[in-house]
Parts: sequence; structure tokens; C-alpha cells
Amino acid sequence: MFKPTHSRISLLAALGALALPAIACDVPVEDPVAEGEAPAELAAKAELAPATRAKAPVADYFIATRQDTRRCAAPMCGGHFVARVNTSVARCADGTWQEECHMFELDLSKLRLDRSTEAKAREAFGAGNALVRGELAQVTLDELPAVPADVLVASEIWIGATGNKPEGHFSRVEDTGIVCVTYPCPTLSERSLNTNLSGSLDGIDLAAARGATSEQIEHGTRELSAGGLLVAGRHAVITGPAGSMNRLDASEFYVRLR
Repeated sequence: MFKPTHSRISLLAALGALALPAIACDVPVEDPVAEGEAPAELAAKAELAPATRAKAPVADYFIATRQDTRRCAAPMCGGHFVARVNTSVARCADGTWQEECHMFELDLSKLRLDRSTEAKAREAFGAGNALVRGELAQVTLDELPAVPADVLVASEIWIGATGNKPEGHFSRVEDTGIVCVTYPCPTLSERSLNTNLSGSLDGIDLAAARGATSEQIEHGTRELSAGGLLVAGRHAVITGPAGSMNRLDASEFYVRLR
């Protein structure tokens, strides 16, 4: 059972605690993107016709949703479909806004991974067990020069610790270094991916991710302290002498692959 602690050292030892005043910290926030979508995204929802085009590519966080099993010539078919997390539409390689976008190939060249690590990263992303920050673009491939291919060009890839299907919203969580003498305490910061929502958190429970081993939790805790984690999860309320704040209960957490 997770028990909130309120110093930085004990937080990392016992998985910490979080709060979110920017999103009303006295009540759980199950879907922080419900009221946090950018105007361009809201407009895109109303106009999902193929003629709706984006002005320029944007580096966002994507997850693979399913394999493309359509029967047509590559690179128009094949690969996977991907979605932009926390939002209901994504800007695709052809510039249109859709619920899912076609991705024929994942380009990891910017990450300079060795061959074995790159193969594992591709497998994890294709299985829906990784998040990629990047942009979708149409690229002419040497092996298929006739038609531009839909390519997701990655600037970051984060691998899921447990392989669980993520539930809840996706956030980047970092250690604030704040130490309090009471609780709840804003020991961590949370930034909702692909939205403009952010705030402080009193705690995070990585053990809430079903099947997470002690080694996975320890690794996640170290990464949280060193540079941050991406976490899928839901909020619970922590109430104490200092008021009420949110804690984030993880359904899955992701470590950056470097």
C-alpha cells in the first residue's frame, strides 16, 4: 500500500507524492485535456475533411494504435496507425487532421541507437508499448521512390516499463526538489502531454501499474529523480494539514531510451 511521504529523500524511496493546483487540486482530474485543447485542435475537430491542412509539422507525442493490414501497394499501405496522446485528432503526414494517422515507417536515425536497441525500440512502439515524440512527414524512400511514404521522424522514444495497456491521461513528471514539513507537498511537477496543462503534484504511485516489479519501480524512481518519466494514469486526492492535492496513480510509466 502506498503511503505519502513529505521529504525528497523519502519520496524517492517510497515512490513519492504529487499535486496539481493548476487543474483544481482539491478534486481528481480524470481527463486533463477535456478543456485544454488548443484552438487549432478544436477547429480541426469540426473540419476533419481531407482538405483540412496544417501549416507546418509539430513535434508531438504519439502512440501506435494498430497495424495497417490494408491490401494495397507500399508505402501507401503497411506499417501502423498512430494517434496523438491526450487529444482526439492528430496532424498527419499529408497535413490533414485525423483521429489516427498512417505511419509506414518509424525513423529513429536522430537517436543514434545501436542496431539491437533500435530493433527493440521498433518492436515496442509497434506493439503500443512505447511513446514517440516526433513529427509525421512525407518522405521519399530510396527503396520505394515512386510515392512519398508517411514517416514518423522521432526526436525521443520512451519505452513502457510493464507492457500494460495505458489508461488515463499521459503526463511528463519531474522532481521539483521541494521539501516540506507538512503535506500535501508539491514535490513533483506534472505536464500533460500535447496540451497546455501543467501543475504541481503531491505524489506518484508507480506500484499502481499492474504487474510492476520492484526492479521496474526502482528504475522508474531513479529516472524520475534524474530527468523525469512519462506516465499514463489517473489522479487521486491527498488531503492533509496543507490542504488537498492530486496524487498520480500510474497504469504504465515510460523511461526515455537514449
